[in-house]
Amino acid sequence: MKIVFVCTGNSCRSVIAEYLLNKMAKDRGLNWEARSCGTAAERYFPTPDGVKTSLAQRGITDIRHTPQLAGRELLGWADLVLPMTRGHRNHLLDEYPEFTDKTHLFSEYCSDETADIADPIGQPTAVYQKCRDEIEKALTSLLEKHAS
Repeated sequence: MKIVFVCTGNSCRSVIAEYLLNKMAKDRGLNWEARSCGTAAERYFPTPDGVKTSLAQRGITDIRHTPQLAGRELLGWADLVLPMTRGHRNHLLDEYPEFTDKTHLFSEYCSDETADIADPIGQPTAVYQKCRDEIEKALTSLLEKHAS
């Protein structure tokens, strides 16, 4: 399974989801691969310390990430495209209608929730940790539902 996570700048939420899912899948012996992108990403956006700290607390310390803009090549690569918010989903469906069938709201697809995943950018580390926990919970549900 190849999954692309999408947020705005591709520096927080989608990065957390990408790195967590890759680790969780590897730990379970699954042949899954996650990547990420953003609807307004710029290559110079740094990965915030809150993202690095939150992932390090899950044993993920080798974070080498350069933000990338959502595009046809990456979206075409994926079996599944999971945007973090309805706004991201709507943007993707407007720009890339050919991927409608595989584009689903992250929380809805993973755990039957309907909430957007809030952007932690610029917030204290505790907010990044809360975001990580929310994403991790949804990814656990995703794996339980779709990897058995």
